[in-house]
Amino acid sequence: MTLGRKTALILGTTLCALVTLPSAAQAAPRAESLPSKSGWLADIAPVAAGLQSHLEQRLADVGQGEKPAVVLDIDNTSLATHYDKDKPVQAILKATKYAHQHGAAVLFASYRSADSRDSTTRQLTSAGYTVDGLCLKPHGDSPGKAAVKLGCRKKFEGEGYTLVANVGNRSTDFRGGHYEKGFKLPDYDGQLS
Repeated sequence: MTLGRKTALILGTTLCALVTLPSAAQAAPRAESLPSKSGWLADIAPVAAGLQSHLEQRLADVGQGEKPAVVLDIDNTSLATHYDKDKPVQAILKATKYAHQHGAAVLFASYRSADSRDSTTRQLTSAGYTVDGLCLKPHGDSPGKAAVKLGCRKKFEGEGYTLVANVGNRSTDFRGGHYEKGFKLPDYDGQLS
């Protein structure tokens, strides 16, 4: 299935909208190349702007008793792992700071090992993120990235959160729904994990 720029997906009873990059920025580079860091950041900019705009609108209309939250992937979404190890993706950090200042929790769902909980939390907080929740791949056999990420979102919902935005860079970050709106950063046809 090919997703358009603002295609709404209905999965079961969960409504999700996935916002992707404009078509020109979606074109995957040749297999042996990734864009420069500045090119990557330019490709992220429209998605981050869409996230910021969504958060400004959505968080202005939070229902009584609602616990809004933003869910983020970590590598090459929250942290510039490939381009600038342990440094934040500034546009995403800015949006999450806005979200937190306006009452939303900042939650992370990652396929990193459960053994990395402490080091991952330190990485994220050192980069400037608030970590209100961190869900990692469980010990033992894994059902796969998409199932782990979906399990994390369901866990967060079970804790009473309304997942107003889901941010990631791989299709596995979005499968199965359980979020209101998705924001996909570039992965260049799977080259940037």
